[in-house]
Amino acid sequence: MTVTGSDTSDAAWLEDARPRLRSAVRVGPALARGPATIHYVADAQTRAYFQVGPREAFLMGRLDGARSLADIGAEYARRFGRRLDAAHWQRLLGLLADRQLLDPAGPDELALIREKAELARRSEGRSALHRRMPIPGAADLVPAIGRRAGWLLHPAVAAPLAVAGFAICVLVTLNWPSLYSSVRPEWAPLAALLAWLMYALHELGHGVACHRYGGLPTQIGVMWRFPLIAPYCKVDDVVTFPSARQRVATAFAGIYVNLALLVPLGALWLWGPGWSRPPLAALLLSGVTIVLVNLLPVLRLDGYHMLEHATSTADLQGESFRFAAAFLRHGPAGVRAYPRRARWLHASYTLVSVAVLAPVAFLVVRLWFETLAGLWGATAAVLLLGAEAVVVGALLRWAVLRRRRRA
Repeated sequence: MTVTGSDTSDAAWLEDARPRLRSAVRVGPALARGPATIHYVADAQTRAYFQVGPREAFLMGRLDGARSLADIGAEYARRFGRRLDAAHWQRLLGLLADRQLLDPAGPDELALIREKAELARRSEGRSALHRRMPIPGAADLVPAIGRRAGWLLHPAVAAPLAVAGFAICVLVTLNWPSLYSSVRPEWAPLAALLAWLMYALHELGHGVACHRYGGLPTQIGVMWRFPLIAPYCKVDDVVTFPSARQRVATAFAGIYVNLALLVPLGALWLWGPGWSRPPLAALLLSGVTIVLVNLLPVLRLDGYHMLEHATSTADLQGESFRFAAAFLRHGPAGVRAYPRRARWLHASYTLVSVAVLAPVAFLVVRLWFETLAGLWGATAAVLLLGAEAVVVGALLRWAVLRRRRRA
């Protein structure tokens, strides 16, 4: 595509050109990321994801092959108060063509982008404490599972099951001491295996919900996150769902699966044979723990992602901590660039996180100190805790610097 120096030919080109995004490309809704607004762009064919600003998203969302560049430019001028000339359009269309987002696209180029996207996903977040091991072909099974089990996500079914599951959570919490005392050590291996399978179904629930709203998981596999090995399901398409309700429902789907599983377990515990109570007690305690921990919005689990989607934000936790750091360093002037809503949201999330995590951290440190002091004395415990604090601080600094370099 070339642009001549003639204003007349430029105008004719803008009137005639009607580029179109490929049908597999979706532009997501506006998300607040700190003081900025971003949109995610997903290519369902290559499984590649891009991040653009609101102006680029506005233009891309109108490249439908029916409207000319002149028509889109007029809409852009009314929205943003600036008219785009042919040179601006050529730069934008050149970038879109380089990423094979425009129709038509070459199959060889699409295959190369797909390979690069998969390589990027495999290398994402790899460290000695965190590694994902995807199962080849597992994500491709989700559509078939969704067609058979998707009815469980229909509101008429999901609402009463979720309410019943929460009722079981209340019942288990009220009877926690008696349930815990009834657990027998010989049942622990079987209960641990079944609890792991429950969490696998939890992750599959995210994938089925993602498919229900038009997406597809990018990976399903097993993840090492120190000190645990657990199943995982990446539902990257969720950031392109236009409705916040759909995004929240996809994040909640895992918790919903656990709630649904708690209903028959709770019924068996209440009315089943006596010999089944010890293993059922272990499963109920595990299931309720999974639900409660995942609901906590200060951990980067389902409750946190539900809050992100409900507030249409991206990286809420990281941006909140950056907001707090800017405020502590520079005062109100350091956060002046944030919109009013973002200031309120990030300040609230930071305060809630500190209020929840600080007492937990204090109790953990106190328990560990008492354990060390009981083994080797108070002086050795203080020295060991100090050494551990230095190591943890160094690891956190390394992780932050590494993330900045990758960004």
